[in-house]
Amino acid sequence: MKPQLETSTTPGANHTGLAVHPQQLQEMIEGTAEFPPTSSGGPAGIAELRVAYARAGEPHATMPTSSTVSAARLPLIDKLGARLQFERTGTRLYDALISKLDAYGSFEGGPSRQQLLEIREQELGHALLVQDLIKSLGGDPTVITPCASVQATASKGIGDVLLDPRTSFVECLETILVAELADQESWAALVRAAEALGESSLTQKITRAQQTEVEHLTKVRGWLEAADQARTKVARSTR
Repeated sequence: MKPQLETSTTPGANHTGLAVHPQQLQEMIEGTAEFPPTSSGGPAGIAELRVAYARAGEPHATMPTSSTVSAARLPLIDKLGARLQFERTGTRLYDALISKLDAYGSFEGGPSRQQLLEIREQELGHALLVQDLIKSLGGDPTVITPCASVQATASKGIGDVLLDPRTSFVECLETILVAELADQESWAALVRAAEALGESSLTQKITRAQQTEVEHLTKVRGWLEAADQARTKVARSTR
């Protein structure tokens, strides 16, 4: 197994700081005067351009036309589409996290492989649940809804971290916390959307899934607390 806790803060070949090189810092500052920007304008001009593009831009995605879905249900189907996308991604994220565990091993108070597999299967189960819920509302679960498109882009960086061969198991566990926080909040929003439409049967199923996501979040937080304690113990032992 690769070491992780004892090497995560070990000094190495990190030359990114400039505080210990004041002369080089001064040279960089002087260089900005010698080599100014090649285009005119400043932050205000950049902001104006962003506003202009935002006003001229087309929607990044739309809901499909349908003769079987009422307009009142479209916002709920949009949010369900986002959960379907995120739960599919969550399954892959835990696949990647399990691979990190296989490479690094766990730590005192950390998760076992079986515990991560259980969460992975629950994420898959939630994806299948959402797929069925979309169908029950007359929607098409293969559609990439606007909310799904946004969440796919927003969550891309999480997958990048877990698939990076340089990141450790603990670092990936910290990244999973970001996904679990977003997931739990999104399920809570989905519960509110279903309640607002009076979809009682859907609300019950969504609420159960949301409660499971709360359990995931609690477990990940507990594992990270254990990792911090283990790091402290390792640091004290190497003094």
